[in-house]
Amino acid sequence: MHRSVRDRRLEDSCPTGARAPLRALIWAVLLTVVAPVTLPAQDSVIARARSERQDGRPEAAFALLAGHLEVSPRDVDARLVYGLMLSWDGRYDEARAELRRVLEQTPAYLDATVALMEVEWWAGNTGEARRLAGEILSRNAGNARARLVQQRLDAKTRPWNASLTYGLDGFSDGRALWHEMALSLGRETPLGSFIIRGRRAERFQLTDEQVEIEVYPRFRAGSYAYIAVGFAPNRTLFPKYRIGADLYQSLGNGFEASVGFRRLAFTANTNIFVGSLTKYVGNWMVTGRLYRVPDPGREDSTSYHGQVRRYYGSAGTSYAGLTYSHGFGRQELHSSADLVLLDSGTLSGELDAQVSDRIRLSLSGGMSRQERATQPVLWQRFAGGGLGVRF
Repeated sequence: MHRSVRDRRLEDSCPTGARAPLRALIWAVLLTVVAPVTLPAQDSVIARARSERQDGRPEAAFALLAGHLEVSPRDVDARLVYGLMLSWDGRYDEARAELRRVLEQTPAYLDATVALMEVEWWAGNTGEARRLAGEILSRNAGNARARLVQQRLDAKTRPWNASLTYGLDGFSDGRALWHEMALSLGRETPLGSFIIRGRRAERFQLTDEQVEIEVYPRFRAGSYAYIAVGFAPNRTLFPKYRIGADLYQSLGNGFEASVGFRRLAFTANTNIFVGSLTKYVGNWMVTGRLYRVPDPGREDSTSYHGQVRRYYGSAGTSYAGLTYSHGFGRQELHSSADLVLLDSGTLSGELDAQVSDRIRLSLSGGMSRQERATQPVLWQRFAGGGLGVRF
């Protein structure tokens, strides 16, 4: 059977076992991309063109759509389908021209911008594909297809990244400051991200180190996972080992959900179950996250986190955010101090900015109020910053 250039490009970026389901999924998504309510005659010509295409008669589908557009040149939905079908056959110049005509008539038509981004990606125009991905994400931060193309572009053009972060915690009762530093090296691949990170913490006049490996496999647009394994040879502040895993799935209409698990191996193991629900609205993201420790009689607890982020910038990846937590003060748990759970509330802010094509800066800070049974309320203030370089 003849395979289009587009099919071969998709196969080149996927493992063999994933090619057939991925190709079937993309066809299903693209064939239903036109959502607006349209006139019956338009519905008829688009449906007939799809049918001809699916029956192996692409030229008949092209003829139907081209004839319709001669009569109705402002039918942007039919022109979008025409451009998509041209791109599936590797006719990128023609597809690009049709999709640009759609955007000239309706500049805010997001599906047309996404389709043009994918045409540029398949055609090998990485600079234009990156620009369009950034344009999409600056308007719609949760667009799974734009995020997937952006990740694969990074894997192709600048796959390595290194970062250094430093954090400082102070307390109202005069105890010594806490210090924590982390150094990481990461690699983007067509299948996802891989990171190795080293941490060093100084708390309670103790020092400890941890080495952690994180993997973010991406199965398809909107489906990915987080897997982490960490080890601490001294086991002073960090657990002997730490395991973490989350599965993320886009639910449509801007919603994304995740379920996960953590195990921290201290003297006794601490098991933690995690769930989250995220809603993207334009360039805003709102997330609710829950941590559950089922341990009756010892550390049984539930922690809640609510987060709001606002994405900005031409690439759509810089953001400013605000988080409120009740229970655990940290959203990701690594050490024994992170498990301290009293009647506490934490308010924190973050700023993560892409200052150039290759450099990112991050700042964070906040405070936590902890009730104590026999002592005055404890205030904990923390601040941190980081520098990341992509190469």
